[in-house]
Amino acid sequence: MMAPPAEESESLHPGLSEPRTKEDWFAYVFYEPPPRPRLPPYEVYMAMGKDKGNGELRRLNRGRSRYHSALVLAWTPAVQHFETEITELLAANEMAPPGARLGLLIDGPPTVGKSTLVKMIGRKFEQDLREDFPERFAPERLGAYVPVVYISLTDQVTPKQISIAIARYLNVPTSGTKDTIDDRVLTALTACGTQLIIFDDLHFLDCSLKEGRASNDHIKFLANHAPCTIIGTGVDLEDSPLLSEGGPTGPVKRNARVKSPASGPRTQTAGRFSRQELSAFTLGSKPRILEWVGVIRSLEKALALYRHEDESLTRRHWRYLHERTGGSIAGLHALIRRSAVRAVQQGTEAITRDIMDSIVLSYAHERAYAKVVELQSRAPAKDRNKQSKKPSIAEGST
Repeated sequence: MMAPPAEESESLHPGLSEPRTKEDWFAYVFYEPPPRPRLPPYEVYMAMGKDKGNGELRRLNRGRSRYHSALVLAWTPAVQHFETEITELLAANEMAPPGARLGLLIDGPPTVGKSTLVKMIGRKFEQDLREDFPERFAPERLGAYVPVVYISLTDQVTPKQISIAIARYLNVPTSGTKDTIDDRVLTALTACGTQLIIFDDLHFLDCSLKEGRASNDHIKFLANHAPCTIIGTGVDLEDSPLLSEGGPTGPVKRNARVKSPASGPRTQTAGRFSRQELSAFTLGSKPRILEWVGVIRSLEKALALYRHEDESLTRRHWRYLHERTGGSIAGLHALIRRSAVRAVQQGTEAITRDIMDSIVLSYAHERAYAKVVELQSRAPAKDRNKQSKKPSIAEGST
């Protein structure tokens, strides 16, 4: 792929921030995580530790911590599912006649990976375009080609703020009235060849307020006039007036991920966007357990620790990891990343149950886990012994 100019991609900051401009997004598209450090033999490593001022040891461990902090996110079945959905929508909308194009809302609780998922899919979509159509990204091309626009909404966002956010992303002037900015934005989206707009955190459109209802209408305005596919994410979108003017509605299940309102006047958004759910991992069936185990295995294989027992997390601690995180992909990544960093710093060189127990996760995760522990403590001893003798479903799983 053709990389952006050096002045746009180089940064002294080692990590990535949430994209706010097309340059931020390009940095994300071309970001390469730190490479896996080459570990010297364990005996050499231990000898290095005898010299407390050993700069080589310090640099090696710092490199391992950087590497573990950027462990590659797993391309889970949920990500694969939504990649298929979004790719099909983009193909169906690409040459569609003027008018509102079909969009998708991804609804789910916090920390299940909605934001990460849409950014991963958007990044892969642009990487594929850069590989298939390098001429579109050529420096000599008149005007920038920006196939993906990513906007993270803020609390009680107004229609003008939405347009300003898109304008800043595309380096369009933000002075003037809302109508003036809207015209510039629509012109820029067309000129830049934008195909995908991602609105993250749509639950910040508080439609109970005048500004929220106006912002909801503004999303419909963009869907009508921008020749793009719009994907949105949020929390409790089904129960928001974004989809029903009559307020919360009861769900009617069609499959594991799709629900539709049962009653209440529907907004135009409900007629133009499908809604699908992204939920935490569950352990309700063997296939669901194996999905969870597969994510743990992919992270565990990437560890750069001297004394970590292969697949010990996968085979022995998969249920504990689910209890600690509630099946949250964000919680799982945080727990394993921090445990790996602590294993290096403390010299244990392995992620053990003691190491993981010592990690304090988010307030929500810790509260949920405390309830799990409390329920387990109330279980009769006989039931606990019976449960402990059950064979692990992860043993020998692929």
